[in-house]
Amino acid sequence: MRPRTIVALYKCILRDVRKMTAIPGFRVREPLSMMQWGNGSMIVPCEMDNLGVSQYATPEDKESWTRLQSFLAPYRDMNLTEVVRMKFRENATLTDPKKIAEKVDEMMWVIPEISRQRLLAESSSVTCTDDVEVEATSQYLPSQSEQNRFRYTYRVRIRNNGKDIIRVNGRHWVFNHSTVKRDVLPRNSPGVVGHIPVIAPGHMFEYASGVDLDTKTGSASGCLHVTRFLASDGGEVEFDAHISTFLLQPTVSD
Repeated sequence: MRPRTIVALYKCILRDVRKMTAIPGFRVREPLSMMQWGNGSMIVPCEMDNLGVSQYATPEDKESWTRLQSFLAPYRDMNLTEVVRMKFRENATLTDPKKIAEKVDEMMWVIPEISRQRLLAESSSVTCTDDVEVEATSQYLPSQSEQNRFRYTYRVRIRNNGKDIIRVNGRHWVFNHSTVKRDVLPRNSPGVVGHIPVIAPGHMFEYASGVDLDTKTGSASGCLHVTRFLASDGGEVEFDAHISTFLLQPTVSD
């Protein structure tokens, strides 16, 4: 491959990484899985900074996620834009055709991974309310959709960044079918996927659910009804942990 082509690939990667990392709340995210729908689980602090492969992931997603984590592991504390620049500088002086081919293959693998991460970022929101961080991410399910019914799964991660234990009592959702109609799950709908999770400081609860739209695109927002148990005086405080609007949108290929 000619040097000019390699430079063009580098510029393409750098452009997409810049756009991706500029999205509020950006972080590298694991793809969603239809198999997780209706399930919830607790994630302890030692697992949160290095999330392993989800038990619900497809073999292809497991392989891709493991490779991505291994690729990024040495640069965990670096800005991704700087990682791209550094990798290009490291490889700019290569002359061995075999090594050049290996790096080109790596670039060709990185490009679709960046596209996937960018879509996940654009289909997510991260909101912090009184030390409770709620991250919501959606993904289109083309194999589960029909001509006039478009199915999405969404994953919600509830992280307790405070010093007190919290409990998630219920939820409220608003689903917009583009501008056509709106579905509302009433306030105080009990629990989340059959759980009323009690989350210790530094822990995170994750669950997945889904929604069918009449339109191919839409959005979702809402809140979780939370109780904080105050260690200082034994009191309880109830509040809503907000879920900011996130998009329900297919990929370009879908």
